[in-house]
Amino acid sequence: MKKALVLFVAVLLASLCHAQDELPALVPDRPGMSWGAEVTPHHKVIWDNGFGYEKSADGAQTFTLSSAMLRYGLFENMELRVGTDFLLNQEEATQKPTFGIAPLSIGAKIKLYEGSGILPSVGVLAELRSPHVGTKDQLPSYLAPSVYLLFEHSIGERFWLCYNAGLEWDGETAEPTTFLVLALGCNITESLGTYIESYNYLNAEGSQHMTELGFTWLVSRRVQLDLEADLDLLNLGNYYSLGCGVSWLIN
Repeated sequence: MKKALVLFVAVLLASLCHAQDELPALVPDRPGMSWGAEVTPHHKVIWDNGFGYEKSADGAQTFTLSSAMLRYGLFENMELRVGTDFLLNQEEATQKPTFGIAPLSIGAKIKLYEGSGILPSVGVLAELRSPHVGTKDQLPSYLAPSVYLLFEHSIGERFWLCYNAGLEWDGETAEPTTFLVLALGCNITESLGTYIESYNYLNAEGSQHMTELGFTWLVSRRVQLDLEADLDLLNLGNYYSLGCGVSWLIN
């Protein structure tokens, strides 16, 4: 009986180790404003969720209660994505915060090229924000599309470089905003990482240049935690944001 029990435990542990080895890699969509070319593993779901605080130059404050994104690996090289934000907005210090739900975002990311040598991995991301799902004062008047080209390099075993270029429509005017981001990351250990990035919005009304610094902790092969902070280098002290979040591979 004891031998049978020992044999059963040994087989169970071996099967668990084998299942762990077969677990696909977690591909977080956060933190940061840049996107890599990798997609959610085939037939898997990843849940990205964040929480944060933002103070604008005009004194307005926004508390992000949840910035949720669900991503599903439809094919080996394609994921579907849906997400929204749950917000508390305070326009002035004397006003009470008001609750709002950001427009629902639906999109897809496709990995076009794996990358080789000096050539980057390449992907494309397209999303639509709905004028019908969300809090009324948060909704755009029309469908608000956005499209981005995604590029990602591995630099040795520790460093990576990511850069994106895209166009974003606000659902109010026909003129898009150009979005550019450049990020440099470092894998400090197998589980700890850090990055710094510059992201920029350019349109006919002017430009905004932001810098973000963040840290990541891969708690397990299924879960990653993160911290991030943003500054407007042209308006130091007038704008900043702080955030944290989690990415979870639902197997």
